[in-house]
Parts: sequence; C-alpha cells; structure tokens
Amino acid sequence: MNILLFLTPKQEVSYLYEDFTIGQALKVMERVRYTSIPIIRRSGQYVGTITEGDLLWRIRRLENGFADVDKTPLKGVPHRKDYKPLMASMDIEDLLESSMEQNFAPVVDDRGMFIGIITRKKVISYLCQELKLQQFLKRA
Repeated sequence: MNILLFLTPKQEVSYLYEDFTIGQALKVMERVRYTSIPIIRRSGQYVGTITEGDLLWRIRRLENGFADVDKTPLKGVPHRKDYKPLMASMDIEDLLESSMEQNFAPVVDDRGMFIGIITRKKVISYLCQELKLQQFLKRA
C-alpha cells in the first residue's frame, strides 16, 4: 500500500525555514501549539525536526538568555533527535515502524524535497478501521 494515501500535504502543514531565528520559531510553535515541527530550506529540502526542548536548552545557553532569541539563528540549534524522513515511494511497513517512534513522519520525494507529513493519528485510524473490517468479516 502506498504511504501517500496518508499524506497531509505541505500546504496544510506548519513548518519552519532553517534561516528563521529562535524567536520566529517560538512564535510559530506557540501559534500552532506543536511540540515538534519540521524544518526545511527555502528551496524546499527537508532539514530536520526541532522540538520545544531543543529550543529551551539553546535559550538556556544564550549569553543574554531570552533577550537574544530574535538574534539567534535556528540553524545553530542542536537537535536531540531528528525525525527521519520517509521516501514517498516507501510502503506501509516502513510507515508503521516510524509511527511507533515519532508522532509524525516527514515525507520527501526522490530529490529530498519536503512534500508533507503523515501523522500517527492517521496511521492508528487506518489500523482501527482495518481491525473493525477484519472482525466484521469473521462474523459474516
């Protein structure tokens, strides 16, 4: 089964550009209420994923603390763990593995361009529907 059936396209996803400052990233994350969010280049390539914790620890190490967030580039913030992107051509088994480890999986095309995400919620919903179908077929 093609994983693109689960895709939330890039146009509907919140993400950050790698040239944002920490302050800009915090504003986006506060607005959308996400604890982790994909980072992409202006050219569209997937760079990684950043979490609130990554930002917090970087702010803690800033010389002037929170006063420097609008001057500090996001690019220099270390990521505790990057969400490994899935290739659009992968199958559902790869998606299931990723869903056990992450609350979303970034999806890229053959050129590494970010095309969207697949949320754990969509995967679990699909699995529940499949389970209900299997139970129905057993009763019939």
